[in-house]
Amino acid sequence: MMRKGVLDGLTGRCGYPLVGGIVLLILVTVVSVWACSPFIEEHPDYASASFRASTTAFESCPVSEATYQRVIRQWLQSRSSNLPVLQSLSLGRAVDFPWISRHIAESALKVPRWKSLVAATPRGRLDSLAGPVIQGLELRTRLAVPFAGTEYEVVGISYEKVLYGRARDYASHGGATMVPFDAQLWLQLAPRR
Repeated sequence: MMRKGVLDGLTGRCGYPLVGGIVLLILVTVVSVWACSPFIEEHPDYASASFRASTTAFESCPVSEATYQRVIRQWLQSRSSNLPVLQSLSLGRAVDFPWISRHIAESALKVPRWKSLVAATPRGRLDSLAGPVIQGLELRTRLAVPFAGTEYEVVGISYEKVLYGRARDYASHGGATMVPFDAQLWLQLAPRR
């Protein structure tokens, strides 16, 4: 029989279940905070890098616009000059950046006749319909903010694997109209002139 408050050496269980629960909660919180620490993964042999929203593939870690800007600025300031000139930065999925996902969805709704265009476009061609929305100047300008004053500029956005959903789930309006809300995104970079 175990006395309350004494750790059982064989099972590692504590006589106070609340203490064990608190310790577990603290561990889960610490691991989650560590996992949701965005960083840039450099590819030293290539002219590319990847923005990682988390240190593990098992966590959902939304990245705010302020965090996106901070992580990229810090990375560019500390980046070694002996690495290859950058040509691209992979952002991964737009849904990992809720502000990008919402921007894409709301921008689609601003396209004249969007509802009829998306309804008339065959499923296999919806990616191309999203092109002007994803590659538009407004989104590129927002994504370029942390590159201001650095040796690089964002010259374009490439994308693939566009996902669509109902506007009511991804935009502030639009009801059941289908809008793009997610895609794999890459920033195309060039040395600033």
